[in-house]
Amino acid sequence: MAHTIMKSLALTLSVGALGALALDKKPLRTEVVLAHFAEDLGWVSQFIGKPNTEIKIYSKAAELPHIAGVQAMPLPNVGRESHTFLHHIAHNYDKLADWTVFSQAVAPSWGYLIGNSDNGHLNDKVSFEDYLRPFPDGRDSKFVMTASS
Repeated sequence: MAHTIMKSLALTLSVGALGALALDKKPLRTEVVLAHFAEDLGWVSQFIGKPNTEIKIYSKAAELPHIAGVQAMPLPNVGRESHTFLHHIAHNYDKLADWTVFSQAVAPSWGYLIGNSDNGHLNDKVSFEDYLRPFPDGRDSKFVMTASS
């Protein structure tokens, strides 16, 4: 019982702390974490140099991608994107950004077609940039739920 209460309290404090960051007028540091294997990363260039935004690519490809202004790190080709995201959290736990966006490295686009490696997993009226704005215009953050069956 006490363990459950402590977990609930920790979650409440974490959410409360993020809300306090939103009220603070200094900009939040955003980090984009991409899980890469063989995807074309040409689309990433439009986000390089955005204020307070850092891009990290974890690549499971045989050859590490080189993009100016982007940190790329190799990972063994095990697991899927969830392995990449958990690796990032575990190895950066004490220095995580205020806002972290986790994504596969395929260019963001509308739709989800099973078996099509070119689909970008975005819903209608949602852009990748929407994910990069934690509290747009002082409003609550956007959480987009996607699923397939």
